[in-house]
Amino acid sequence: MEEIIYQLALILAQFEGANLTLTALKISHLEQLNSKIFVLLSTRFSRLKIDHLIKRIGITRKQKRQSYF
Repeated sequence: MEEIIYQLALILAQFEGANLTLTALKISHLEQLNSKIFVLLSTRFSRLKIDHLIKRIGITRKQKRQSYF
């Protein structure tokens, strides 16, 4: 009987370790996704802010002059 309890305890410990490992992997994956999303958003937002400021100031692109020569 004690041997069965010991084996059950070992099995439960293995599952618990697997669950902790899985949780750690999920957290690590989420942190990686979070950092990628943050990088994408920060670059996109900075571009949008610059575009907004340019439009607000009234800067426009120069039109190419056609040469008739």
